[in-house]
Amino acid sequence: MLGQNNIIFRLYAIAIIVKIAIGIITILFVNLGWFHMGNEDLLIKNLTQQHFFEIYFNSDSGWYKVIAENGYANIPVIESAEWSKPNLHYAFFPMFPLLISLLMHLTSTSFFFAAFVFSCLILYPMVRYFYLFMLHLKFDQDKAYKAVLLFLLFPFSMHIYFIYTEALFFTLLMAGFYFIASKKWMAFVISGALIVLTRPNGLILIVPFYLFCLEENAGLSIQSVFKSFLRPRYYALLIMPLTFFCWLCFQHHLTGHWFAFAEAQAGWKKKTMFPLMALFRNGFWQEQLASIYTIIIMLMAICCFKKWRASINSFVWITILLPLTAGSVISMTRYLSMLFPFYSEAVQLKFINRYFKWIILLLVITQIIVLKLWIEDDSLMY
Repeated sequence: MLGQNNIIFRLYAIAIIVKIAIGIITILFVNLGWFHMGNEDLLIKNLTQQHFFEIYFNSDSGWYKVIAENGYANIPVIESAEWSKPNLHYAFFPMFPLLISLLMHLTSTSFFFAAFVFSCLILYPMVRYFYLFMLHLKFDQDKAYKAVLLFLLFPFSMHIYFIYTEALFFTLLMAGFYFIASKKWMAFVISGALIVLTRPNGLILIVPFYLFCLEENAGLSIQSVFKSFLRPRYYALLIMPLTFFCWLCFQHHLTGHWFAFAEAQAGWKKKTMFPLMALFRNGFWQEQLASIYTIIIMLMAICCFKKWRASINSFVWITILLPLTAGSVISMTRYLSMLFPFYSEAVQLKFINRYFKWIILLLVITQIIVLKLWIEDDSLMY
């Protein structure tokens, strides 16, 4: 049986192979006329190194590029002139573009190269902490390996390979759970602070983290909740609201608005509503499909409700319902790809294990189809 580090390295190698294959397949299929782009940059006669890196760049990636290159306070007029509202870039949290900007300065390279390198690097801790956390949940090595592999090859998980926050967010999510389980509180303080600065829903994860902390220590009960206030380790969780407050202060200092990130959502015509009201609001087939997909995930979560811990249930339902409160199902496919409990549930099914190789083949084929949507800038992949 392979050791833990060997299995983790194998998973990392698979992730890197998938990432590079995305670029090669895209170039091949564009030149064969199977993928259609708005320009001819990926034709063999025009292909450059930067054009290859730009394959992983789309939609929200542009916002991270603007922030990485200019910060929040020095956005060039040429960049903001077409914005529907000022300060729209505050909708995007700072950790991801900050890390890419740091790599740009350390290597004296472009945003595209630095983002490509960063996304390759972050894949290692991502698979490592996911795998180790699966082992902590009492999965054997084979099932833990398969759960991570399903995540790496799941079609809507493809954003972990693109210039998006998914890989960083999932890394910090898994690290947070793992550090709590391992009682590595200083490490959790770091990961907890970073995840708050990565995505707007980072702060809300204090709920599943707190519940998981209770489950791993005193058990979940009213008595354990009261006792938690007397135990110093639980105060490590306070780094999350403290970090969020610092982010609010930063925004207020630059814009005069404490919640500039929330106000920026109006630029995408989002408005707060009851989560279920966001389903089937628009007639576009992409949003209809995203609504159906979201309902399927909800039904699966309901079926697993009694089986899962309170911490896992809270994470799953926060991930499902919170984006819907903004009144849109756009991006729900990638948001829901972060729901790691479904991958761990899948590997416990006899059907999945019996036909695992065929399921992997099906996922790879589906990834190629979804990649076509990404290259052609389809809203299903926003």
